[in-house]
Amino acid sequence: MSLPRHREADVVLRDGSTVHVRPVRAEDAPAVRAFLEDLSPKSIALRFFSRFPDLDRAVRWATKADQHRYGLIATSSADGRVVAHAGWERDPDRPERAEVAFAIADATQHNGLGTILLGQLTQTAAQAGVAVLNAEVLPQNHQMLHLFRDSGFPVTTRTLPGVVLVELATSPSPATLERFESRYRVPSHSE
Repeated sequence: MSLPRHREADVVLRDGSTVHVRPVRAEDAPAVRAFLEDLSPKSIALRFFSRFPDLDRAVRWATKADQHRYGLIATSSADGRVVAHAGWERDPDRPERAEVAFAIADATQHNGLGTILLGQLTQTAAQAGVAVLNAEVLPQNHQMLHLFRDSGFPVTTRTLPGVVLVELATSPSPATLERFESRYRVPSHSE
């Protein structure tokens, strides 16, 4: 099964800035590494459950796309640097399920980019035959839990010691689709 093609889009965030969202490519590895190295210790710990992750491994995971894995990056329209990465990886034993992960630059957080990336990831996952995205989230990662719960997608959560397991169905309601699509637009010169 081949992965769906993803359209590239310029997206206006809540603060008025614009980012370019597109599928990640292998040649993005240096820029993705620079992005990960620039994350705050708190963001690193929330994303990787460790303050000292194996960044070489993380970059390989983030920049590989095949029938089992798909990722997106967002780049700043101001300077072209990577400000976010999000991706999913299919469960080899249950190909209808995939694990999803996000990292957003500290200065770009709280501007709606996570919602946009989640919308694109669920769309590509559904097109690739993935019915459920799952994530392990630290209980103190309120932003990520809020993102999933308020996404408009059917979500279930289960709390285990030290982690919240989140499952999100990739079948959105028409209202959810409209919400995501309304965010994809290129600003006109009159804006």
